[in-house]
Amino acid sequence: MIFFPDFYVRYVTGFRGSRKLKVGEFSFTKNKECANKTYWSCARAGMDKCKARVLTYTLKNGEENLVVRYPTHNHGPF
Repeated sequence: MIFFPDFYVRYVTGFRGSRKLKVGEFSFTKNKECANKTYWSCARAGMDKCKARVLTYTLKNGEENLVVRYPTHNHGPF
């Protein structure tokens, strides 16, 4: 679990067994992986056309970091 100011970030298992990223009350699904970076899209991107995005990456020392690329959701938490 990663602590991010004002909310927790954690990995959860989705309904169909996939890995999801939970940032506060919002869920993100994996979009793509490149080397040490993983790009995540809001789980409601298809239904609500939400543009919220997150990037996670791992440093050489194993520390995992999170960058919120587009923080605004166009829907409430779920």
